[in-house]
Amino acid sequence: MSYQKIRVLVFIFLLPIACFSLRLIRQSWWRSLLPSVVEAGEAGLPTVRFVQSGHTASSWPLYVAQEKKFFEKNGIQLESIVIRGATNTTRAVLSETVPIGRINPDYVITGIEKGAKVRIVSGNMDKIPYDLTARPEIKTGPDLKGKIIGVSTLTGGTTLMLHEIMEKAFKMKETDYRMLVVGTSPDRYAALKGGSVHATFMGPPFNIRARQEGYRPLVTFHEVLGPIQFTVDFAHQNFLQNNRDHAIKYLKSMIQGTQWLYDPKNKEDAIAIHMKILKSERNLAEQDYKFLVQEFQPFPKNGAVNKAAMAKTMELRAKENDYKGKIPPYTDYVDNSLIEEALKQLGQKL
Repeated sequence: MSYQKIRVLVFIFLLPIACFSLRLIRQSWWRSLLPSVVEAGEAGLPTVRFVQSGHTASSWPLYVAQEKKFFEKNGIQLESIVIRGATNTTRAVLSETVPIGRINPDYVITGIEKGAKVRIVSGNMDKIPYDLTARPEIKTGPDLKGKIIGVSTLTGGTTLMLHEIMEKAFKMKETDYRMLVVGTSPDRYAALKGGSVHATFMGPPFNIRARQEGYRPLVTFHEVLGPIQFTVDFAHQNFLQNNRDHAIKYLKSMIQGTQWLYDPKNKEDAIAIHMKILKSERNLAEQDYKFLVQEFQPFPKNGAVNKAAMAKTMELRAKENDYKGKIPPYTDYVDNSLIEEALKQLGQKL
């Protein structure tokens, strides 16, 4: 047999093995085959896996905690994962694929009401920094009648908020406009620019960028809704039972990251972190800092769930759910004990 034929046979034999190995590497669950690497983390620290649906300025305190090594200082290594789509992010925690996640509380509450063993453990944003932004030819809100609005999902969460905005600000019913699922803020921004939607809602830095590019902000969510629990951290109860100390270390790090971000002396470092993680230009990072950190301040300094903001969340849920005249208390879905313990260890009170 010739040397050339041997090479061909070896190639044919090894190709399926190589393809299978590549699939393992590309899929997230390949890490389960290497527990000694993932669980040990850097310098022997235990790793806590965390999931969110995208990278935006709404996770600025998280990026601070990572860049300033607060997680490591508190004794854990954070493995941050992005899974596109609110439903997929929620399922990752419900299925125990990832123990801790961040999403709008509406999805978590729905899961709990269907029997999921998860609990909200902290509040990340209790005011929503979204603008409803339209293409230049849309002059006012009522011009959206019959038009397409880009959303992340067709039900729950921010979609409930959108219905409330359209009804209260523009006297429009759900049947007066159409919705198209296009994804998270970066995807909605791209859909607006690409022309597949006439309007959508976005937070920093995408709403600021769109405004600079000539797109028209019609209304801010906050001026209509007031305080509302925009995002929360939630965890599977099995993780909380078996790794309570890890969850508390995670929450301590997030509190420290938030308080560090609000400290004026850290402005330059905070802007640098924004530019590094979000790949933003300095002028956008500065505008985000001015709005989110100095003015709007949606991040609770103590990491706690906001009672009034959660009440608004439950009020909107009641419009889509049959609670038989009695809205459940938000405490049915929240475990405050972990944030209380995290604050205690930091020498602070709720």
